[in-house]
Amino acid sequence: MLQNSKKKICIIVDCLSGGGAEKQAANFSKSLHKYGFLVAIISLKDQVTYEYEGELYNLGQRESSIKIIKQVQKFLAFKKAYKKCNADMYIDFRSRSRFLMEYALHKFIFEANKMIMMVHSYQIEWHIPKGNIFKKIYNNTHAVVSVSEAIEEKLNRLYAFKNQLYIPNYITTEKREEITTLKMQDDYIIAVGRLQNDIKQFDRLIETYHASKLADKNIKLYVCGDGSDKKSLEKLISTLQLEQHVKLLGFVENVSDYIRYAKFLVLSSRVEGFPMVLIEALQQKTPVISFDCKSGPSEIIQHKINGLLVEDQNFAKLKEAMILLIENLDLYAICEQNALSSIKKFTEIPTIQKWIELITT
Repeated sequence: MLQNSKKKICIIVDCLSGGGAEKQAANFSKSLHKYGFLVAIISLKDQVTYEYEGELYNLGQRESSIKIIKQVQKFLAFKKAYKKCNADMYIDFRSRSRFLMEYALHKFIFEANKMIMMVHSYQIEWHIPKGNIFKKIYNNTHAVVSVSEAIEEKLNRLYAFKNQLYIPNYITTEKREEITTLKMQDDYIIAVGRLQNDIKQFDRLIETYHASKLADKNIKLYVCGDGSDKKSLEKLISTLQLEQHVKLLGFVENVSDYIRYAKFLVLSSRVEGFPMVLIEALQQKTPVISFDCKSGPSEIIQHKINGLLVEDQNFAKLKEAMILLIENLDLYAICEQNALSSIKKFTEIPTIQKWIELITT
C-alpha cells in the first residue's frame, strides 16, 4: 500500500445517492482511504445512502425554502467548507451547467491548480457551462478527466484542453454473498437507473418488454431506481396490464443482489457517460444488453461475447436481442462465461494507479 498520509483529497458531489457518478464518487473515497490518503467530501444535497470514507461536509442540511436565500447560503457554506477542508486536491464530480454559479465558484472559491474537473456524460454541456470563458478556466485547472474514450474524443474536438486525460470508472471487489430466496423466486430481467424517461427511456423499455412476449414465458422485468417519472411508469404498466410482470422496486441499497440473479441486464438509455451498471452486472456474471449509445457501452460490451450491443435507439432490434438472449442457450452460456474476465481493465488496481499518478504529480 502506498503511503500518502500527507495528501488530503476532497471529493465534491451533488449528493451521495441515486446516480452512477455519485456511487463512483463514494467508491472512490473508499479507494483513496485504502491507499493512505486523507479524504473529505463536500456534498451539496442532504442525500446520503452510499457508503463512503472520510469527513463529510453536508451542505444540504437546514436549507432555506426561499430560492435566492438558499443559493446565497449554499454558496457561503461551500466557501467555508472548501477553506476548512484545506485539501491538496479537489475532484469535482458535480453536474456543472449554470454559468453564473460556476463562474462565481472559480472566481471566488476554487484554486485552479488544485481542481480536477470530471466529465461523466457525453452531454458535455452538463459539466461545462456554455461560453468560451470556460475553455480558459478549465485549461487552468490541474486536469479535466473524461470517464470514456468517446467523451475524451468529443472534448478534444470541441475544446482541445491541454490538461485533458481519460480515466475510466471502475469496480471494486465484492463478496458474492447469498440473498434470501424471496428475492430469487422469479425469473426476471433487470434495468437500473433514475426513473427519468427522457434519458433512461424506461417507458419505451416497458413497451418493448411487452412486445417481446417475455411475460408469456413468465419472465418478469424488474426496474430498480427512483425518479420523477415513477407515476407515469406506473400508469403505463397499468395500461398495458403488466402489473404482475413489471416491478418498480424503487431505490435498492444493494442492487447487486438483484442483478446477480437476473437473466440479464438491459440498458435502454438515449445517452450515457460510462454506464457502471453494465460493469456491475458483468462482475456478477450477468450478461448485458445495451444500445450502442454515446457513450460507454461499446467500450464495455463485446458483442456476442459478454452481451449484445444493439443499434442505437432501434427498439425493434432491442426486442429481438432480448428474445435472443432468452432463447439461444448456447449464446447465453458464452456471454455468462466471459462476463467476469471481460472487465479486468475496469477494476480498482489499474485504475487507482492512474489516479494516484495524477494526484501526486
